[in-house]
Order: sequence, then C-alpha cells, then structure tokens
Amino acid sequence: MAGPFTTPVAESVPFEAERNPDFNGLPGPLVAENVQDAIEEVYNLSPGNARFTITLTHNGAVSNNTFIGYLNTIPGNNSPVILAIDCQLNEFTFTNNRSGADYTLEFRKNSTTATPFLTVSKTNTQFFAEQGIAENFNSGDQVYVKCLDDGLNPRDVVICMYFRKIL
Repeated sequence: MAGPFTTPVAESVPFEAERNPDFNGLPGPLVAENVQDAIEEVYNLSPGNARFTITLTHNGAVSNNTFIGYLNTIPGNNSPVILAIDCQLNEFTFTNNRSGADYTLEFRKNSTTATPFLTVSKTNTQFFAEQGIAENFNSGDQVYVKCLDDGLNPRDVVICMYFRKIL
C-alpha cells in the first residue's frame, strides 16, 4: 500500500440544485455549488431550524420610557431578557389593545443606556410585524425593549421576538 487513503470532503463535491426543481417544500431554489454549502443552506432554510420565541407583555397603559419585560410587574429594565445561546433576532411582532396608538420601540443590547440597534416608530397602529432583522447575540447577552409614547400610548402590549440559533 502506497500511502493513506483519502476521500473527497463535502466541500469539494459539486452540488446541482436543478436536479430537485420542487425543492421538497423548501423556500426557493438552493444556490449552493457544493455539498457542504447545500447542507448548511438546507439547515438554515428548513422549517425545523433551531428557532425560538420570547414573549414580552405589559398589562394596562404603557407609560413613556417604559421597558417592556416578561410582565409589567417585572419591569424589563430591572429584569432583562437574557439569551442562553448564541442566536440572531430575525423578526418580531407587536400588538396592543388600542387601535390609534402612537409609539416608538427601541431595542437595545446589554444595557438600558446602549444605543438602540433597532428603532421602529408607528402612528395610529394597533399591531404589526417587523421582518428582515439580523442582530446577533452571544450567550449571556441581554435584550431590552423600551417603549416611547408618541401620542396616544399603547395599552395591553404583547411583543413576540423570533430568534434563530447561530451554529
């Protein structure tokens, strides 16, 4: 025998996405050109991807400069969301019991005084979904959500944040 036997690794094996035109229910065509990238792409796009939600609530009218937490009896500035794993915030939904609410939401990382990484202002809005967020967090990072009253303040608020585990 002349030496160690080696086999190709997934990264060196070509992948042809057009062989599977219906994509088996995945969202859109794969763009990977090798097997390793195809495996990672399918994992990241799959409905079973390691995703989780965290829900924040506030019962009653939300005063200006209030940090929304797990419950309004546990204010978000005193008891922040602490993330257990490396993850990425991808979307959030907001709803409240007042159809004509005017407000701004500020999302901050690791401090109530940090510069917001995301600011969303709404006028005369009861509920909405925000997508296209890609904010990364490390295990142990904290998330703070501050509500600013821009007119008629929101009431009976629920914020649901959607995270994806980072590999």
